[in-house]
Amino acid sequence: MHANVKDFNEWHRVLKDFMPTVEKMGATSTSVYREIDNHHNVTVIHEFPSKEHAIKFVNSSELEEARKKAGVLVTPKIWYTEKL
Repeated sequence: MHANVKDFNEWHRVLKDFMPTVEKMGATSTSVYREIDNHHNVTVIHEFPSKEHAIKFVNSSELEEARKKAGVLVTPKIWYTEKL
């Protein structure tokens, strides 16, 4: 997921608070990256046991609420990949 956020520190605080829900919904690993020259651009990689788990998470009302609370400015770009 790639997103543009209003305030990185606030977004990151909300993400940390949201992590128990992320794990409850099946994420086995999470990595967070921010653009070096523009801290408003973030990329998050959540690993799930299956694409179906990931889709359920992406479409969850819990995630939508967390995005609003965290100050995500536009709908994030989301793509599904597999580790090779």
